[in-house]
Amino acid sequence: MYSFILISTLIIISGLIAFIGDWMGFRIGKKRVTIFGLRPHSTAVFITIITGILIAVITVTILTISSNDVKTALFGMEALKEELAYLSREVEIRNIQLSTAQKNLQETSTQLQEMENKYQKLSSDIEDKIDQLEALLLIRDELIEEKEKLSQEVEELNAAVKALYSGITWIREGEVIFGSDEQIALTIVQGGGSIEETREGLIKFLNETSDRVLAMGAKKDERTNQVFIIAQQEFEDIVQKIHDNDSNKEWIVRLLSSINVVKGEPVVARFVLLENKLVFKIDEEIISEEIESSEIPGEVEKKLLSLLRKVNILAVEGGIIPDPKFSFVGTISAVNLYDTVKTIVESGTKMQVSVISVYDTWSVGPLRVRMEAKPIS
Repeated sequence: MYSFILISTLIIISGLIAFIGDWMGFRIGKKRVTIFGLRPHSTAVFITIITGILIAVITVTILTISSNDVKTALFGMEALKEELAYLSREVEIRNIQLSTAQKNLQETSTQLQEMENKYQKLSSDIEDKIDQLEALLLIRDELIEEKEKLSQEVEELNAAVKALYSGITWIREGEVIFGSDEQIALTIVQGGGSIEETREGLIKFLNETSDRVLAMGAKKDERTNQVFIIAQQEFEDIVQKIHDNDSNKEWIVRLLSSINVVKGEPVVARFVLLENKLVFKIDEEIISEEIESSEIPGEVEKKLLSLLRKVNILAVEGGIIPDPKFSFVGTISAVNLYDTVKTIVESGTKMQVSVISVYDTWSVGPLRVRMEAKPIS
């Protein structure tokens, strides 16, 4: 609305100035008035020019007064150009600063990512350390428990040492029931049973053996009221080992004296665990040798007894437990031995003698054998 009024005003003023200029030109021309010595026609033209100049001046003046934009366009263009150039430089500077800021932001983001990765790694390390700490705490608890067990074993070993020192005197003063490392008794236990069943079985075995050992002259320990002095940890280890093994296996549990056992004192003992395995099958030939005939039966018998001693060695090496008193592993029929001696003597020649297992023989023994004598072809 303001622009419409301004333009209308300019049109009216311009028309009014034009009308006045034309009227003055007409009057001057009619009266033939001259200005500055010009001819009347030139004077009219001059008046017309002045009128146009006035129209332009008045128009510009009014626009300048009424509009700051026009004023700025007419008189402030250079300042605008300078300001535009200044702003352009500022924009360029700001762009450079923005680029630098973006680069710094990228570097900061990279550093932040690296710090995040380090944080994640540190967090993982902390978790690992916590797990290790928990494992160490468990190990510490186990070591404490092991220490308590070892302390108990030390007490038991002290008692055993005391008994050992006493045993040295017994050797000089008392009757020895069992020698050092002599087998007291043995039993067969099936593997794979429960802990409780295995423990109860071994306790029953010890109780039964205790009655026999007491009858032989041993005495119960005053502190434990038991005949046998055995480390508790050793007992538990034997129970655990039998429990952990295959249920299809049989185990021989041997009870051996640790020191010489004298009448009137408890027995310091230990366990030995062996697998009860098949050593010789029925009718299996154990050994075979050539035996020279002799007219003297005693000479032939000596050779056969020497052969049997070799069988004894082979059987022990194979795993058969020997008799604790005589170190023998088995027996042979006296009739079979006599018949073999007779056969060799009567043959008058060299004979091939084989020693054969009569039954399937396991580690627990005993080994029952027979002899067969055949001529050498």
